[in-house]
Amino acid sequence: MEDENTMARVKLLDPAEAEGKTKEVFDKVESYYQMVPGLQKGLAYLPETTDALWTLSLCTAREGSIREELKRVFFAVTAKEVECEYCTAAHMIALIMKEWTPEEISEVIQGKPSSRLTDKENAAVKFARVAGNRPAAVTNEMTDDLRKIGWTDAEIVEIVACVALMRYTSTVAAVLDVPLEPAMEAVGVSCGVPLDKRD
Repeated sequence: MEDENTMARVKLLDPAEAEGKTKEVFDKVESYYQMVPGLQKGLAYLPETTDALWTLSLCTAREGSIREELKRVFFAVTAKEVECEYCTAAHMIALIMKEWTPEEISEVIQGKPSSRLTDKENAAVKFARVAGNRPAAVTNEMTDDLRKIGWTDAEIVEIVACVALMRYTSTVAAVLDVPLEPAMEAVGVSCGVPLDKRD
């Protein structure tokens, strides 16, 4: 059986062999996930970048007024638009842990409004989908429409930040062909990472 660290388009760095800044970043990530995901193993040739992306990921999930569950929907939808199997499923798992069914998640990432979300939230997901697919396709009318239903400028920026983060991570995971984590396959979706430490 091929070692998972050699299945990607670059060798994934082994946390057991990491030193210096790379080890520091791996330790930080492992303390959160109880493992080091392939995404970080692949990007860790640039430890400062990996560390900065980790901080950015946490800040994007936590900062602002939009609830984390909705942000996870933005992440999953964006990853699907960018065609990143790894990131799509990672956030599918996050939503499953918030009691969404795989069918409910599949429907929302395919473009159907979710009964778990309000009309206002579904409109934001639709906006995130457009931005995730092609940022230049966003128009003044789209942001005006969000304001009309109650989204503030700060919250629109928050949505855009979620999309931008996921386009970055999805590009890394898809181009490097980061292999699926075991936990991703175990839940019957394409892939994912354990997120049991998140509320």
